[in-house]
Amino acid sequence: MADERSIADRLGALRAFLFDFDGTLVRQRVDFGLMRTRVREVLTAHGVPLGPLEGLYVLEMVERARRELAARDGDRAEALAREARVAIEEVELLGAEEAEALPGAAELLSELRGRGVGIGIVTRNCRVAVERVLARQPLAHDVLLTRDDVRHVKPDPSHLLSALEMLGVDGAQAAMCGDHPMDITAGHRVGALTVGVLADGADEEFFAEVRPELLVRGVGELRGYLCGSEHAPSEAPRGCGHE
Repeated sequence: MADERSIADRLGALRAFLFDFDGTLVRQRVDFGLMRTRVREVLTAHGVPLGPLEGLYVLEMVERARRELAARDGDRAEALAREARVAIEEVELLGAEEAEALPGAAELLSELRGRGVGIGIVTRNCRVAVERVLARQPLAHDVLLTRDDVRHVKPDPSHLLSALEMLGVDGAQAAMCGDHPMDITAGHRVGALTVGVLADGADEEFFAEVRPELLVRGVGELRGYLCGSEHAPSEAPRGCGHE
């Protein structure tokens, strides 16, 4: 990781910040074990062998199963995708019911908004679950791109690139902040400064393979870096003005 003073200067000069949602800005108890179980049941019902898929994330598991089944039966492949999507969303919506903003998240986003910095949320969650949380826990942002809004989700860089295009900036003018290595990988792929957000009790080794430029224990810690910087963007990025 780079020198903290240098990082503070770089953060203060950026024109946009991209954030993961679950685990970065909000805390919600999504039962990923239940989600995987229900998806496995859908795949099994459609005769898809689970063995080759077990090492994948749930969304990638469904997409690979859909592609492989589509080669034999397109209609059944689409049915599988629909059923899996419903199963995943049901679990996400359960988690959204008691979700809450993490300490310092709202204040950080307000600080960025006051500086004219563009704010994007890029998440693999479904839009309905995210919007349900934001209706209860407002978090300032200009762009929200869920998995329902893009063709490919992070760590594919196109997820972040779409958000940056909407904000009117390029990767070199932005930071990507997230609590998972895939967030950091996606940030590196678009040339952004990367911030790893350590969950409670997490060890720094969690991000060892992807090497973010900065590690913080909670996204609210970023305010300390910003408040110590004398830089401010000279032109506010474009966005939808959506809170």
